[in-house]
Amino acid sequence: MISLHLHPQLIVINLQSWLFLSFIYSASFLFSLSLSDPRITQSGLYCGSSKSTINIPTFVKEMETLSQLITTSHFATYNLNYSSTSTFYALAQCHQDLSQTDCLLCYAASRTKLPRCLPSLSSRIYLDGCFLRYDNYSFYQESVSSSFDTFNCGDEYFHAGGGGNYLEFSTGVGDAVGNVTVQAVENGGFAVVKVSGIYALAQCWDSVGREGCRGCLEMAGKAARGCVPKKEGRGMNAGCYLRYSTDKFYNKGRGEKGNAHGFSGLEITIAVVLAAAACLMLSFFAAYASCVWLLKAKRGSYCSLNILKLSPSSLGACNILKQWWLETQVMC
Repeated sequence: MISLHLHPQLIVINLQSWLFLSFIYSASFLFSLSLSDPRITQSGLYCGSSKSTINIPTFVKEMETLSQLITTSHFATYNLNYSSTSTFYALAQCHQDLSQTDCLLCYAASRTKLPRCLPSLSSRIYLDGCFLRYDNYSFYQESVSSSFDTFNCGDEYFHAGGGGNYLEFSTGVGDAVGNVTVQAVENGGFAVVKVSGIYALAQCWDSVGREGCRGCLEMAGKAARGCVPKKEGRGMNAGCYLRYSTDKFYNKGRGEKGNAHGFSGLEITIAVVLAAAACLMLSFFAAYASCVWLLKAKRGSYCSLNILKLSPSSLGACNILKQWWLETQVMC
């Protein structure tokens, strides 16, 4: 056993630095290797106002299970009973134009950002290629919500001139949004279109059903059209995502040639390593958050960490970190 006796301020500073440097190193290394486009730009992160009794190991276990499910699908749900009266529900959805590898990369990016909301009772994050949410009730069939539905407009305005026309632009956005809504409902929840130089994508969660998808996209489309004269707009609802842009952003036709899943040896390696990095970040966050909460409870005291010395032969990075977390004793 290794016993460390450190001042609380030093622990907070060192752990913050460790988390930050680990994330920067992992991101710069992995994404410099990848030629794919998992569209991990954050469109919105929303944390519930109510606080929960969900502990960090429960959150990590839920995200690990979703990781396993999302390796073979673009959609996954999982619920976990963490007490006799409480259940933790989670849902992950990738956009259907992403390859399976890009789906894994997008999910890994979203699960590293979602812990920022803890200990909130609920949270949801929209990336431009996927969606991740957790809550304390079964929301899987929820398509619209007056509390959750929102939108995000781009920063750049459409400027008439150089052959451009504001009325044509506005009409083009309306036509693109309308067409992609109709096609997505007909195609099982996903579609991409190009109309008059406007690109649009619509994605419903697999769990909302046909009519839920229709109602969700109609409302999301109305919200997105409200972004005109911005060059880009997103409608983000409880059960769907709709985006338009003057620039092509989707991967229409990806995976149609060769391997049905679009895998390459390099992409598989990148996905596996990034998933391990995501697990690493969550485990570090667990240790950091627990220590900080305990320090707040007993401010001014010293913190002693008894850390189990792990065997190099332990199998699996995630299993090692999970074991480390469970056997680490934080006493403040």
